Amino acid sequence: MHIAICDDEEKFITKVKDDLTSLQSYENEFTFDEFRTGRELLSEFSEGKYAIIILDIEMKGLNGLETAEFLRDIDDKVIIIFLTSYEKFACQGYEVRAFRFILKNQPHSIYMKHLADAIHEYYRNTRYVMASDGDKEEKIPTDNILYMEVFSHKILLHTKNGDYFTKGTLSEFEAQLSELMFTRLDKSSLVNIANIDYIRKNEIILTNGDTLFASRNHIKNIKQLFMDYSRSRWS
Repeated sequence: MHIAICDDEEKFITKVKDDLTSLQSYENEFTFDEFRTGRELLSEFSEGKYAIIILDIEMKGLNGLETAEFLRDIDDKVIIIFLTSYEKFACQGYEVRAFRFILKNQPHSIYMKHLADAIHEYYRNTRYVMASDGDKEEKIPTDNILYMEVFSHKILLHTKNGDYFTKGTLSEFEAQLSELMFTRLDKSSLVNIANIDYIRKNEIILTNGDTLFASRNHIKNIKQLFMDYSRSRWS
């Protein structure tokens, strides 16, 4: 996993590198590039180059928020984490879909949890399901799946880019994808909690505008998972 750290203070770059390294599952799982300014990062940046970018907000010249806007224009998927000494900047991260804001004076256990969550989010987004659109078989990233349902003895995947069929049973997918925030909508479908925009009574409104209806047996669990997921991203 390739990670960029951009901060104008060397001590924070070293700290973040050391703390991320301590989270490795195996030696050299993470590689790092270091930058002192937003312009320096942008000059080396390209789509897909980094899994995670950790940005200091209060940098001279191009600050972290401004840098992130340029990054988002190039790469829609890269995970962005802001480092800051002030909570007042947190609300501005919605515009660039920052994954987390980490306060530099935050308790160490909370700070480490944010880093670990970012790693998990990357691996969650890089899992995929093999499926077919009728002409060819493709790898469908799990984060692109909005929901899936049983249809004509197959599993129909509704994704951000269209519909695909795959083999297997709903119970098998439920077991495989539960850790990736997929849960039962009703007896014949699973919804991706990460692609829910909001919930109104038993209506599940997805990020693409589609509306699904959750069964009475599952709506409470869906609401709880959605609340937990939303809090984890912005707490």
